[in-house]
Parts: sequence; C-alpha cells; structure tokens
Amino acid sequence: METELPPFEIVFNEVTKHVSIAEADSTPARELAVTRLNSVYKELMSLNADVPPPMNQINGRLTDQVRKLKDAGNVSYKKGQFSDAARMYSLAIEMALKRAPWEGSAYQREELGVLYSNRAQAYMSSSSWGEAYVDADAAVYLKRTVAKAHFRKGKCLQHMGRLQEAKEAYQIGIEMPGLDGSDAELKTAMAEVDELLR
Repeated sequence: METELPPFEIVFNEVTKHVSIAEADSTPARELAVTRLNSVYKELMSLNADVPPPMNQINGRLTDQVRKLKDAGNVSYKKGQFSDAARMYSLAIEMALKRAPWEGSAYQREELGVLYSNRAQAYMSSSSWGEAYVDADAAVYLKRTVAKAHFRKGKCLQHMGRLQEAKEAYQIGIEMPGLDGSDAELKTAMAEVDELLR
C-alpha cells in the first residue's frame, strides 16, 4: 500500500533553469529527486534537439573512451603496475557512469560489471583486500552469471579471514544458473576453504 507524501513547494530558477525545493520542505529523498531531475534536464539540453534519442541508443564516443581506459588498465596490469591499472579502471568507471539516463541500462551494467571485476583483480594483486571486496561484490551484483566475479569476491573474503562468508560466495557462484562455464576455479577454491574450516 502506497503512502501519499504531503505536498511540497518546488522553486524554478528562470536564470539557471534548475528546480529546487523550498528549504522548509527539504528532505534527503526530495533533494536526490530534484538533483536527478536537474541532471536529466541538463542532458536533454545538451542534445540541441527537440526530443531525446531513441531508447537503448548507445553513445559510441563514450563507449570508445571507456574501452581505451579499460585497455590501458589491462596493459598496466599485465606489466605488474597494479596501482596504475586500478587508476585506469577507476577512470573508466567514472566515464561509464556518465551515460545519459536514456541509454540502455543493460549495456551499462555489462560495461560496469567488467570494469569493477577488473579493478577488483588489480586491488587483489596489490593485497588491497577491502577495496577488492567492494568491487568484486559490485561485479557480482551487476553480472551474476560470471564465475570470475564470484571467485574474486570469495578470495577477498578468504584473505580477510571471513572463511564462512567466502565459502558461501563460492557456493553461490557454483550453484548460479546460467554460469558462464568457467567454474573450475570456484570448485578448487571451495575445496581449499573447506580444508581451512576443518
């Protein structure tokens, strides 16, 4: 059952073309909604067109920039420059998050899932287990059927001494329907954690 929100005053600034909420009516949820509204308005105005582009149209220039940053991160990772790799992946993530609200969310989830997973690996390689865990968890959320994401999440938990949670992460990955087929690492890691738990 939905609850009705009490009415509140929205203020439109003719000069900046932004909306805001009267101070007396301000709440964090309302401020967030207004921020999003202003963001969409800014995106629409930058198009210099009467209507937004069709749904699921992907900005090719932005995609190319994200790919170049990801590739630069991959090169740094292969050279053993893990902090530089993490920095490149971070820049790619920032760029990917700038997609317009009407662009395909499935495409953005796929893109971000790969980037968070890659950055998790870079953090793992430099033993930054907390940061790696946060990224691996985000990758699992975005791309549930990718074995690497579950493996990385479990490895982070294992290295942080959270063995039971690591086992659960591996188990979820192994049992995930539609897993991408590369679950051998998960099974090996699961056996390793079982041994440690004994």
